[in-house]
Amino acid sequence: MRAAVVGDDRSISAGLVPIPDCGPHEVRVRVDACGLCGSDLHAQRRRSWASGLIPGHEIAGTIEVVGHGATRGGNGEDLVPGLAVVVEPLASCSRCRACQAGRNSICPDLEIAGVHRPGGLAEFVVVPAERVFSIDPTIDPAVATLVEPLAVALHALDRAEFRLGERILVLGGGTIGLLCAFAARTSGAAEVVIRARYAHQRQLALDIGAGTPHDAARSVSEDGLESRFDLVIETVGGSSETLIEACEAATPGARIAVLGLFDQNPAFDPSLALQKELAMVWANCYQTGTMNDPDIARAIRGVVEHHERLERLITHRGDLDGIAAAFDLAGDKHRGVGKLAVVVSDRRGGRIR
Repeated sequence: MRAAVVGDDRSISAGLVPIPDCGPHEVRVRVDACGLCGSDLHAQRRRSWASGLIPGHEIAGTIEVVGHGATRGGNGEDLVPGLAVVVEPLASCSRCRACQAGRNSICPDLEIAGVHRPGGLAEFVVVPAERVFSIDPTIDPAVATLVEPLAVALHALDRAEFRLGERILVLGGGTIGLLCAFAARTSGAAEVVIRARYAHQRQLALDIGAGTPHDAARSVSEDGLESRFDLVIETVGGSSETLIEACEAATPGARIAVLGLFDQNPAFDPSLALQKELAMVWANCYQTGTMNDPDIARAIRGVVEHHERLERLITHRGDLDGIAAAFDLAGDKHRGVGKLAVVVSDRRGGRIR
């Protein structure tokens, strides 16, 4: 099969690899589309991924093979060949305390497709049966790849104990930031402001109705946002000073949720956090497992309900043969990229545009 493979020099290119075997309690999914995530770009920049890895964890596709004993999906649906699905890209032990509480993303033995095991930038991927969820087959597979990052956003709101009528500030206008703002808006926030560095990100916030965009080039005080928000969601990471901005923008007694991947120990003002008695939580993924309504299932409903708006986030599409160019394009925010989806076997076509 065709796949995007990390080379010995940690570059990525298209190549041919064996089609993976489907074992018991697994399904083999024919990948229709796979989104490029900020964490993928982070790994590429740092050259931190392993040689031979097939990246990609925002996966939408169609079940091709159902392994022995793989009868039910994540929502209890019957698994049959031809079923349109999205993948929750986690594999955990199911026995530890975290897994028993439904918090598989903090399992000590956690493996993530596209990080620790083969991912979705390939024609086929094999995943545990309980990690696939059916989705309306009429949804564009590229749009369906937004289910995974939307689940991240919903989980962040839960971790931060979001409440109806609150004022929310999102720092960062990447896909996660935009979807956090969108999730807060559609969940009943009284006000949502998103600070984004690039003009096209601010326009996307307006296009999907995520909230009021502000230019992140201005300081929090210059922007008139000091001590105003009940919840601040940080999605930038890198080498930014967004934790200081979060403390400045938070109202006394507020909460801060951190989702960004930092390249170094971030700048922080503990005195201001102490003075305001701010609470800080961290969110890395989504809840699943024993939950009656997993975050992925909630995100599927959100994407299906709002797919016409969310489709505007998919600003570019690529294919496996042009995977290196796709990574370069997605990593260059000056070129107006919102979300880039790699189209693998969808009939809609997949040239970078």
